[in-house]
Amino acid sequence: MHVDENYVSGATVESACHKLAKESDVTSQVAGPLGAPGAKCDSPARLAQETLEWVARNWRDKLDFVVWTGDSARHDYDKSRMRKRKDIYTLNRQVTDMVKKAFWSPHHPVLPVVPCLGNNDVFPHNAIDEKDHDLLSFYEKLWRPWIPTGQRKSFRQGAYFATQVAPHLRVLSVNTLLFFNRNPLIEDCGSKNHPGDVQLAWMEDQLRLARREKAKVYIMGHVPPSARDFRPTCLDNYMATVSQYSDVIMGQFFGHLNMDHFMLYDASQPTNQTFRQTDEDKGGDLHATRDITEYVSWLRDMYSALDPVTSDPNKLPDYPASPLVVLQVAPSVLPIYWPAIRIYRYETNPSASNYGTLLGYAQYHANQASYDAVPGKPLEYQLEYTTDTLYGMPDLSPKSYHALAKRMVMGDAIGNATWTAYIRNMFVQARNNEFS
Repeated sequence: MHVDENYVSGATVESACHKLAKESDVTSQVAGPLGAPGAKCDSPARLAQETLEWVARNWRDKLDFVVWTGDSARHDYDKSRMRKRKDIYTLNRQVTDMVKKAFWSPHHPVLPVVPCLGNNDVFPHNAIDEKDHDLLSFYEKLWRPWIPTGQRKSFRQGAYFATQVAPHLRVLSVNTLLFFNRNPLIEDCGSKNHPGDVQLAWMEDQLRLARREKAKVYIMGHVPPSARDFRPTCLDNYMATVSQYSDVIMGQFFGHLNMDHFMLYDASQPTNQTFRQTDEDKGGDLHATRDITEYVSWLRDMYSALDPVTSDPNKLPDYPASPLVVLQVAPSVLPIYWPAIRIYRYETNPSASNYGTLLGYAQYHANQASYDAVPGKPLEYQLEYTTDTLYGMPDLSPKSYHALAKRMVMGDAIGNATWTAYIRNMFVQARNNEFS
């Protein structure tokens, strides 16, 4: 949610929404009470609070658990107010209190919440290793209500843990910063004592245990695994691990990129796809103010490269025999685009053969600008689309994602229309005409 304690409604976006506009700033975009869509500003606390209140008001009694993919603290956009470690801790305490209030009401059952670290939740920015005992201890204490007693040791050694959220259903909260290519404290994976490989060994232990106990697993983290953001050996080792447990892993959820999309890897193919970094993109997050054309082209190339292909243009390709790895990347509450949240449906009958299978999701977003002119009016999110109605997906299995990916790149009228809808949803409507 990237909450900014210095956000000022009525400030100029040139000041990172920190300094009030003057009469001479008539041509400047001015920050609204709930954010500045399309601008390089973070979220006011009110936007985070109203988002959580909307979820609690409309969904708390219907939810089984909550996945919270990190980055509660603001960016360092304003070089005159650079973050300190204590600022990051304060912001995370503030947002954690909001989350507890939303989902731990004394009048409702306690909901499991699964948090993870984002690259803006550590100090310095992006930098963490297993030796940062102060930071690991801080988050272990902050999130202790959600970290099982038996998992606190693994959290203190690298900020990852496993938790059961339903009968025979577990979530692994993974610290993706141990694989992150912008983490200056981490080298390439490949050694026994590398913290990323230690985490992968822990993941494999958890997945092996789940298989033995006939349980299903979701994996969640902040940075989605890709050639753009993971060190090459870490990406290869991650994919080698998860692809062995396609019978156990029912879904993988990530954030970081602020855009609604998915990645799809064929486990039989090398994962060392190239991604050309632009100078602006080297900062990490993708924004409307940056060159997103390269990223969209990279995604399309990923989908196009999936095997097998068919010589019949009127027939979709068959499903590959090797395991496919699906990574779902949800949009964020950060108002660079319209803030968004996602509600998943999954098979809840433990005796069903497809127990844990993701059946679909509903994507909601809010046009916060429409509420800025009405003081005191609560923010409302609207349904943007569902995966079954928009994409015709019977579920969110790798097979269904493979069919969607290949349909979008076939080049016929239906495929082009689906691709257009997909790209427009990717940026959640705010001030983006590049792909309309």
